[in-house]
Amino acid sequence: MITVIGLGLLAMSICLVLQAAASLLAARYFVHARAQPVGRKPWRTIFVQFSVLMIVLMLGNILQVAFWALLYRVLGAFEDFETAMYFSGVTFTSLGYGDVVLDGRIRLLAPLQAANGLMMFGITTALFFSAIQQAMGKMAAANRTAHET
Repeated sequence: MITVIGLGLLAMSICLVLQAAASLLAARYFVHARAQPVGRKPWRTIFVQFSVLMIVLMLGNILQVAFWALLYRVLGAFEDFETAMYFSGVTFTSLGYGDVVLDGRIRLLAPLQAANGLMMFGITTALFFSAIQQAMGKMAAANRTAHET
């Protein structure tokens, strides 16, 4: 049991590294995008920026789901990667359908993965909302400038 929990904590640490990399990439993109003028159609510009930001952050989460799926395959929990990926995605997002389950001692990994997913989606959400706040501030400043002239 201690070995499985240790393995799960190691997997969570690796996911944190993946999340940090995706978050850094997303933050760098948004800092660059924020410095660009919003142009004549600011809503379109901001929508494109948010779309890119969302895709980068979600790719980071998908990589983490794939990492857990690979771990399950290495441990022999599932016969194919597709099933491992499905179980991993359902667990990471804490949906927990229950149609595919782990057997034996490694089933202790599932709650660790679910907790990991909740934390990583929390980081993703925080970054996304920070970007929204900054964009709204930029829009408000642009509107004030437009009304003053």
